[in-house]
Amino acid sequence: MAISLGKTTPRFIQDALSFDPANPPTSSFNLLTQFPPPFHDPDDYPELISPKACPHQYITKANQTELPPKGLKTGLRTPYKVSAMCLICRYHLEIKMVYTTEASHCPSQLHHIVFSHSDGRQVSNPFWEKGQRLETHYFRCSYSTCAAVISLKLLSPVLTPHWVNILTNKELLKARTDEAMETYPERLEGHSRPSPITVLSNLRTYIDNALHDSQRSKSISMSNKRFVVCFGVDGRPCHELLEFLEFHAKEDSWDPPCPDASDHVPYGNPLNIFLDNVSNELSAFIYRRPAHEKEGQPSGTLLDPAISKFNQLLGSSNYDRAFFQNPVNMETRRAPYYEDLGATEDMSTDLIIEAYNRQIETDPRRGPYYLRCLRHIGEWRSASDGVKINDLVALECSGSRYADDDIPRAYKYFQLDYRNRNLTDDDIIGSFFARLRDTANDTETRRQLWRIGDSRGSEKIKSVAEERVSTVEQALVYLGVESDTSDDFIVSMYAAKVNDQPATKELARKAVALIAEARNSDSLKYFLNTGETAAAEMDVGEAFRLLQIPDRTVDDAAILAAFSVCCSEAPGQIEAYRRALDVIGRDKGSAMISSTLGQSATLANRVLKEWPVGLQNIGNTCYLNSLLQFYFTVTPFRKMVIHFDDYKMPLDERSLDRKKIGSRKVSVAEIERSQKFLVELQSLFKNMITSPTSSVMPEQELARLTLISSSNEAAIRRKSLISSSRPSLGEINGMPVLGPLGPPTAATTTEVPKNAAAVDASDKTLERSDADSDITLVSLTTQGDNEESQTNNKENIEPTPQETTVEMKEVNDSNGVGAGTGDSIQELAPIGPPNRPPPIPPRPTSLRPAPLDYQQQLREEVELGAQQDVTEVINNVLFQTQCAVKPIRFDQDGEQLDVVTDLFYGKTVSYITAENGVRSKEESWSDIKVDVASGSKDIYSAIDGAFDVQKVEVDGAEVEQYGAISKLPPVLQIQVQRVQFDQVRKSSFKSTHHLELKETIYLDRYMDSNKHNLDERRRECWRWKDELRKLRARKAELIDTESWACLPDVFTETKAYIQSLMAIEDEPDMADEALKLDDGILSRLTAVEEMARDEIKCLEARERDLVALLDSQFTDLCHLPYRLYAVFVHHGSVEFGHYYIYIFDYDKNIWRKYNDSEVTEVHSKSEIFESKNLTNPPTPYFLVYVNEHMKDRLVKPVNREIEEVSPPEAPPIPVQAPSTVLRGQQANGSGPSQTSTPPGGDTEMEDPPAYNEIENVPAGMDIANGKNGTVDGNGNGKRTAINTTSTPVTNAAAATTAATTLKGKWNKKFANIPSVSW
Repeated sequence: MAISLGKTTPRFIQDALSFDPANPPTSSFNLLTQFPPPFHDPDDYPELISPKACPHQYITKANQTELPPKGLKTGLRTPYKVSAMCLICRYHLEIKMVYTTEASHCPSQLHHIVFSHSDGRQVSNPFWEKGQRLETHYFRCSYSTCAAVISLKLLSPVLTPHWVNILTNKELLKARTDEAMETYPERLEGHSRPSPITVLSNLRTYIDNALHDSQRSKSISMSNKRFVVCFGVDGRPCHELLEFLEFHAKEDSWDPPCPDASDHVPYGNPLNIFLDNVSNELSAFIYRRPAHEKEGQPSGTLLDPAISKFNQLLGSSNYDRAFFQNPVNMETRRAPYYEDLGATEDMSTDLIIEAYNRQIETDPRRGPYYLRCLRHIGEWRSASDGVKINDLVALECSGSRYADDDIPRAYKYFQLDYRNRNLTDDDIIGSFFARLRDTANDTETRRQLWRIGDSRGSEKIKSVAEERVSTVEQALVYLGVESDTSDDFIVSMYAAKVNDQPATKELARKAVALIAEARNSDSLKYFLNTGETAAAEMDVGEAFRLLQIPDRTVDDAAILAAFSVCCSEAPGQIEAYRRALDVIGRDKGSAMISSTLGQSATLANRVLKEWPVGLQNIGNTCYLNSLLQFYFTVTPFRKMVIHFDDYKMPLDERSLDRKKIGSRKVSVAEIERSQKFLVELQSLFKNMITSPTSSVMPEQELARLTLISSSNEAAIRRKSLISSSRPSLGEINGMPVLGPLGPPTAATTTEVPKNAAAVDASDKTLERSDADSDITLVSLTTQGDNEESQTNNKENIEPTPQETTVEMKEVNDSNGVGAGTGDSIQELAPIGPPNRPPPIPPRPTSLRPAPLDYQQQLREEVELGAQQDVTEVINNVLFQTQCAVKPIRFDQDGEQLDVVTDLFYGKTVSYITAENGVRSKEESWSDIKVDVASGSKDIYSAIDGAFDVQKVEVDGAEVEQYGAISKLPPVLQIQVQRVQFDQVRKSSFKSTHHLELKETIYLDRYMDSNKHNLDERRRECWRWKDELRKLRARKAELIDTESWACLPDVFTETKAYIQSLMAIEDEPDMADEALKLDDGILSRLTAVEEMARDEIKCLEARERDLVALLDSQFTDLCHLPYRLYAVFVHHGSVEFGHYYIYIFDYDKNIWRKYNDSEVTEVHSKSEIFESKNLTNPPTPYFLVYVNEHMKDRLVKPVNREIEEVSPPEAPPIPVQAPSTVLRGQQANGSGPSQTSTPPGGDTEMEDPPAYNEIENVPAGMDIANGKNGTVDGNGNGKRTAINTTSTPVTNAAAATTAATTLKGKWNKKFANIPSVSW
């Protein structure tokens, strides 16, 4: 149940009468909507009501009030309301009540009102133009059977101090009268001067006649005596006020306001309500004028206090009251115990107890505090009236409940100081056992310990207090171990506990027995039988540990993936890994694992030149391999890398001066490092094309440059020299066994100064995101106390490529759509050992720095680099590529545009609709971030989340924000965020909700265009989604609660139970115990059950309709098709996992799975597209869609040019030019050589027309001018009639024209809305 602020209706009314929005307390506490803090020290308690707050005297506004008739049956869906105005401050208060279902029934005398939500927006405020501010708060009754909904509206006064001064200032009034008498001396001769009360009364008469007496509401002559002496000649001195009050000036008269005469009481027309509010405010001024002014004035309408009407509306007029003498002095009475229980002092004891029970039900988190409140109220009341409360308090304390002031006494019971924050659970348990030895009866001792454990949220303490070790989970908690802790360490923990606390021996032994039984551990059973440890055959726990698998529940595919990674990292231990895999296979009874162990590892014969090459894992680099495979298949990117010399950035001063990436200059050192990266990547790509083997191995240097950004390089190198990131767990056959690596932990947050340089693409992604945890077999454990191991990454920070904003340069680009932006980034966490103790301590020598040769240093840096955020790796590749190549052109801000921006970068325009207009900014991004945390969804629903309207706070006001795509990249990358944080367990977990992929998606619906009425259609979808969300929430209340399966079934079972109780009357022996009820209750239960079932049917029908509407809203928009091309998959958990990638071959119409060195054909598309019925299935993590019309020019998975190697006895054929041996190939002829090839032409990517102009051409993409020619997949071949030059002037002119066109469309679209630039 959601925690809600609750109070009974009398307390609710008192709080509403005490709440003054014009004078908030210094603590900013909202009496209507916020939880008051628990009361402890009156001198340290925050101010809840300001001393300046108005002591409201609300009077009823009869024309805006409608009360329910006497004898009204609750449940009728007719809204009733009471409107009132304060005589003092003139604030307007309206309380409205309605029952949302006809089956509503409140089982108590009083509603228990809980806060729902607030609405401070002024969009729906009809009086905003009059300068009045409206705030609305919504509440509901907390009883499950009561459907009462209450709204409370507060509206600021109509008449400002300026208007009031015009009406009541005697000097101004005298000046107006004097001018009138000078102008009309004869007409006004002998006329008395009006007093302020006369002016107020005349104005109220004009308005009341307009509202209630149309016959008397006629035009007012400007020479009318009464009018001219009150409001001046021709009404000029009061002209603005009269027009404000909807009077209209004519040539010689004033027309009074024209309200809607057909609007009946209670008024619903905004003008009628406005005029009635003015009339009431004038009445308040008249009422408060001095007595001498009232002499001779007609007696006005009697003012009706509103408090009785509020009670009548909310049903609290005749509740049970108690009257008693309070003996407690006022100093003590300052404690707000009645208020915090949501009660009032005059309530009867039964109602006080009921209020306490409702608070416990709606806010169980503060149950101990509410029990303290109840205890003190019982002490305050007289002996006769307080007995019942005291008995309940005693009963509660005898069970599992306690008051919060019992906790300090519980600590004192064990001679502990509850304020000592350094106390551990073991310290408290030790004090418990010490006290237990001196106590004959341990009941009270265990109760005090349980209270401490419950207040600390410690299951360990509570299990000791309850003396319960009955489950494996409790046994693990009791011994202080984890589910994956090795058996020998469990024995060590048992021995330590028994040595420290001999009295716990039997309990500790029982815990070990439970763990041994659950694991079926021979070694633990041997220890329990003999008391000794013995080396036994590898058990399943040791096997999982050896394969570095922390989660035993993973499926067979994940186990085989871990086995493959371990074998590739430590080939010398393959036999040990095979034995571990065999133990796990036998334990699970897995046919897949047995088959894998029995079959040959050799791949089936295939024609290599028709098949992609695999990449060997060089240590935790399966994600890197997947990424390199993907970039290799992108034709323009691959051709650029192969012919890097033609794209290489010159290092002359003029070129460097113009180079600008991410709104900043890049240094020579960054360019040189990036060019080294592309040279290494070029070597790998050439090797992948020409290699005669089924797989090749990336160089360690390439892995280092790819995984580590320049800004992190030095810091990571320092770390790698300090200590190994992976602790030794012992040795097998002389080879070290390394511990498992998990995801990065939460890191220190550092603020980014506003004037800081643009942030490195690798560093910006250090924000906590989904990508931070899905890392292959890698981990970073924070060592907060080791300052020297912290990464200093504050200099030479590289930016995210193509950071573009609209008229707001200080806003940083998130480099992705759907990612939250903020003012802080997380630094790279320092390296440390795992947080669980290893069974075999690491050898001392492994922690000492030792001299490293370059290759060993490279390997360690690559291992550390593999721990980087996977989003960092992508951004690092793109950033380094941009640094290394020369620009194709520049945009209007001087940013470099190149192959990378043309291929991967799109743009989104974000709109914020505020009260003062529409704000917009345009941002570049390389991927769209989508979220599946809330549940399974399809790809459209996921992408919707990045562009749909949402509520954000800007300058303290809640506004609407949404996005639209202004430029689509040819290659669309989508990142799926899956890692979430469990606030209860304080740990990360991976969401495995299914994401339904589609082979083709149409992106028309997301474009920044109003063609096909896109804007209105999107807004209609948002309204449907909001309705669907509310509908499903209501449906969940009826059928998806934790306590029962379906509400109608509850009524059915209740009816059956009541019938059984009533049937006892027919049995003579039990007739006295029979329940005597009115037979009509059964029929009423039947009626309520039918109502609930009918409501569920209506909800389900409307849900189907809304889903159908959403699914069909954009089916006619198919002009921007994108085809699914690649799917990055992660298999594992937050702590452990493996990456591989699926890539589609459009030529052969097949999917392939790239799993490090193995590339296999996918025979069933269900492997990629369908949900697996597994506990922890493989999940898509990164998706790539390509433009349907350009896919043949954009991607080509198979690019092999294997050269035949001449026989050894044949002499080599001489060539005219010296050939260059590729990196990674042997010079003795075992690998083919490759001479330099002429560069190919640019990719044929034409700049298509705009989406608004031609529908059947891909739109929203800004790519390089196309060129005609015939080239092969690697950029080699002939070119015909190619125009290879493109002057900067032409490109600049085109960019300017495009910008002008976009601006023109924006102005046209928002021509009538004031624009505010960011």
